[in-house]
Amino acid sequence: MKVMVFLFGIVNSMNKAVICKDVFGKEYIVDAGDLRQRIGVYAIIIEDGKILLTRQWDGYSLVGGGVDKGESLEQAFAREVEEETGLSTMPDKLIYQATTFFKKDESAPPYQSFQFYFTHKSIEGEINNDGITVSEGGYTNDVAEWVTLEEAKNIVLRHSVDMETILDALEKDSERNS
Repeated sequence: MKVMVFLFGIVNSMNKAVICKDVFGKEYIVDAGDLRQRIGVYAIIIEDGKILLTRQWDGYSLVGGGVDKGESLEQAFAREVEEETGLSTMPDKLIYQATTFFKKDESAPPYQSFQFYFTHKSIEGEINNDGITVSEGGYTNDVAEWVTLEEAKNIVLRHSVDMETILDALEKDSERNS
């Protein structure tokens, strides 16, 4: 997904507007002054040539979500992984960061999201979705599952950064460290 930011306005070109997208790709033009800010942290959990993804809407998403107030990125990472997968782990390396603009739907407020993507350290536990929150239950429809990296390139990813970008960042990080 490409994020576009542009100047908007015929009379006053100083008013900024941004295009926000929802998880289905619908675009909304919003005044930048109306944006709320959100910090998100996402887990790139890869084991044996497979990536762990959550089932959301009619597709998949990366494990992760918003950082709560008073919470560090590391704490949010561990909490989100445990909530969405039942597994315990901690972040290892930051491999990618992005700024995106989104709305949950037409009536929802617009967000500017600062997103951080981490690899993981060792994982423990069994996959389950016992920790899914009430709000997550509205769009998460199954337990997390392992998807081969080859299959992951062709799935419907309901996330603001596409799978190719994430896998490219992972490959570049691997090349830097080899």
